[in-house]
Amino acid sequence: MKNFISCIIIDDDPTAISILEHHIAEIPRLKINKTYTRPVEALYDISRERDKQLIFMDIDMPAMSGLRLADNLKHKCHNIIFTTSYPEYAMEAFKVRAKHYLLKPFNIGDFAEVVNEIVTEYYDAQNVVSETDKAFFLRTNGERGKLTKILKADIIYLQGSNNHVHIYTTNNNYSVYMTIKEMEERLNENKHFYRVHKSYMINTGFVKEINGHKIDLGKYEVLMSPQYKTAFMEYVGQHILTSKRL
Repeated sequence: MKNFISCIIIDDDPTAISILEHHIAEIPRLKINKTYTRPVEALYDISRERDKQLIFMDIDMPAMSGLRLADNLKHKCHNIIFTTSYPEYAMEAFKVRAKHYLLKPFNIGDFAEVVNEIVTEYYDAQNVVSETDKAFFLRTNGERGKLTKILKADIIYLQGSNNHVHIYTTNNNYSVYMTIKEMEERLNENKHFYRVHKSYMINTGFVKEINGHKIDLGKYEVLMSPQYKTAFMEYVGQHILTSKRL
């Protein structure tokens, strides 16, 4: 059997926690790590978790909303699924990199579909089996006859996490078994990709705005670290439109 996936539940309603515990118990690969009714306590503990967690989180909670908690965790490797009664927060959830959005009340069927989608995409990593100048071709372990094509022009940014690279595109996200350094070497000759952080590479074609250490990529926002900022800003300076008039 594949490795267990560690889960955390954060909800101020004990009944909601109980329902999630029951659903998680029905999925063989899921295993509950901790449950929390206080989001501030959860933030403190999860920020120190080294292993990637699958987090089921409510939005409307006292002291700290789920959105605010997720925003504080968005540069970690954890995967968040919001479980909430409020559909109007879907767009905000996407901005803090939640992987899915389950509306209460949901049944075990709804829960299983969402979990299967997340597990397939973020835990059953794929491998790059071939590459062209314009695309990667990925294969999931055990699926020899199936290849997934990813156009490099559609990649918004890449995030390294231990021995995996998460690829965020305009339509889908993928997880590849390799390091961010290995991916950087593969894209070294591609003028559109730039390393801006020890964990991030971006496609400069998607840059909307640079504000201090934050880079706005439209659908996403990434941080730029001092180690990489100087080189990247030199690149930006070469591409800024300036007037030749005195």
